[in-house]
Amino acid sequence: MHFSKVIKFNTVFLLFTVIPFLGKAISDTVRVDSVKTPKNYFLVLPVAFYGEETNLGLGFSGGYYHVGRGNKISNVQGNVAYTLNNQFLLSFSPRIYTKSEDYFYSGRVKANYFPDKFYGIGRDAADSMEESYTSKELSVLIQRQRIMFGVLMAGVQAQFEYVDAVDIDPNGQLVTGITGVDKSIICGLGIVLTWDNRENQFYPTTGEFYKASLMANSRIFGSDLNFTRLTIDLRNYYKITDNQVFAVQFLGDLTWGNVPFQEMPMLGGADVLRGYYKGRYRDKTMICAQGEYRFPIYRWLKGVAFASAGDVASYFDKIDLTKIKSAFGTGLRFRVNPIKVNIRFDAAYSLKRSPAYYLTVTEAF
Repeated sequence: MHFSKVIKFNTVFLLFTVIPFLGKAISDTVRVDSVKTPKNYFLVLPVAFYGEETNLGLGFSGGYYHVGRGNKISNVQGNVAYTLNNQFLLSFSPRIYTKSEDYFYSGRVKANYFPDKFYGIGRDAADSMEESYTSKELSVLIQRQRIMFGVLMAGVQAQFEYVDAVDIDPNGQLVTGITGVDKSIICGLGIVLTWDNRENQFYPTTGEFYKASLMANSRIFGSDLNFTRLTIDLRNYYKITDNQVFAVQFLGDLTWGNVPFQEMPMLGGADVLRGYYKGRYRDKTMICAQGEYRFPIYRWLKGVAFASAGDVASYFDKIDLTKIKSAFGTGLRFRVNPIKVNIRFDAAYSLKRSPAYYLTVTEAF
């Protein structure tokens, strides 16, 4: 769970009004894989933050988690924030298993009013090309998957999205006819296939998570723009010792057609190539590889060290490994309940850029 637009924190204050809850959660030794009766957990974190993109901001981040009779965890996560830069962010993400664990429903509702930055399209977008604009976005994504053999899921998905860009620099790149500047309605249908045998979905130590998603946006479905997106997400988790884990992810995001710039695959942010501003590099194709070493510090406190590399291009065969962007960093994880939901703080570094700091809940991958 994280703010829909990545917030690069200069100063962060987490207001622990839920200390009594955290104390109970930390002392709770329930093992998710041994639950015989359903259990429920709540998490609400008021947050205050200050950053160069946001000025002072206030908000709430929270979640509800239900552990069924198996090891499947249904949850509803959400956050809301408002800043002195007149930015508003709201997201709501349900992930629900049916009682019999035959079906899995997931999705996202997101609304943003966010003064943002645009650097251009392509791997060679320069810092000097930075321009400001305001993004308006409302999106709904719904996925329904049938669970087969406990670890394999397949199903359908649908999305509706409204995007608009306002307060555009009259001398910038966005006025040159880039798709997505004008108000657009995006509607699509697609398929999704998932393999998931992780022992825990929030802080896994073993197993794999593989997901392929294909979404076709077409005028047939009422969309203003015709384009298709294929996303492949491959994650593996290896237990080095009982308390040490190495996690690796490969992410490929490919689009073709009349793709609005807001929907182009992007590098940067709290989850993909930490250390770069979200959307610092964007194009019709993106690949990224990430590795993370996770180790214990003290009971409910853990540390991580991570590194990542990625590139964007107009087509997959234009990916150039000699032009790859890279970043690395360290972080802390503070466990807040026995199903291994963590508060995540990361400090990420990239060449010739100041450090970026991220505060959120759950892992990058």
